[in-house]
Amino acid sequence: MHAAVSGCFSKYPFAKGTASQRFTCIYQAHTQYGSAALGAQSRLLLQIDLASLIVGQDVDSGVLTQEEGRTALRWVTEKAFSQASRNSRLTVAPQTSDAAHQ
Repeated sequence: MHAAVSGCFSKYPFAKGTASQRFTCIYQAHTQYGSAALGAQSRLLLQIDLASLIVGQDVDSGVLTQEEGRTALRWVTEKAFSQASRNSRLTVAPQTSDAAHQ
């Protein structure tokens, strides 16, 4: 999977006219290898892929400059990981130190 994704980065630079192709390629690589290859955060990564595709389309169409696109990609990624962190803290039970009480 990593080789396939790396191929997307080299084949399609993040530039107007190729940005959406890049993120389509990455999304296809991730979906081809599936959740087993992506790990526990597979849904999160696919959500980031889809959001990145929209940013890529905006760069390709000229709605965003490349720099604005990079900023948007950082924002999308940070927001997704922040949300995932909050969700994992809510679903994980606090651990107690039983050994300290024995």
